[in-house]
Amino acid sequence: MNRKTLNRKEFISTLSKIGAGTCMCAAAASMHAAVGGRTSSSRPAQTATPPKALDQNKPGDRTIERAAKRMEFGDGWVRRFFETIDRTLDEPTRRKLMMANGQSCFAAYAGPPKQQPGPDALEKFLAWISENGKERGYSIDGKVISFEFVASAETGQASPKNICLCPMAEGQVPNKISPTYCLCSLGYVKEMHERRLGRPVEVELVDSVLRGGTRCKFRMTVV
Repeated sequence: MNRKTLNRKEFISTLSKIGAGTCMCAAAASMHAAVGGRTSSSRPAQTATPPKALDQNKPGDRTIERAAKRMEFGDGWVRRFFETIDRTLDEPTRRKLMMANGQSCFAAYAGPPKQQPGPDALEKFLAWISENGKERGYSIDGKVISFEFVASAETGQASPKNICLCPMAEGQVPNKISPTYCLCSLGYVKEMHERRLGRPVEVELVDSVLRGGTRCKFRMTVV
């Protein structure tokens, strides 16, 4: 493959081919030998430590197999958790909870605000959208600002369509997880833009990847 990274399904598939419990060094050495590579050192290659048997891998072990099991368990846990949320909480409470979580998520990512926006922050932001916003997913229609995620906050790079950019949900299948999950993004987008503008922002979720869309899209109104 030309890609430098594997998605979650490819990672788990690769693990099964390499063999559960095999350490990274052993896997890399096997692939290196398979293509006829040589070690960069003049010293003879060392034999990798034999992998532990499956029944020796226990919770807490920092092994590839345990990491894969945690990812698989986490994917199922997230789906079950939001099914429970939907059964036990009414819609306004679910929305309030998830938006608060999204705001906390952005705060954890961005850290404390470095400075307060000036009184002309909105004017500057609208001018920036007119000049450069399209490539960053922004557009303006009257008083409404449209926004969609076109780049990953994790990498800063452009992201392909049909990919959920939340690390907790990147392994989920569209329309197989509760739509409540995506309410978190409302709080995330709200916090992101209120920090930039220094004014309240009302956010509406237009579409999301986990709801079957190609991108996560929002409409914002600055109060």
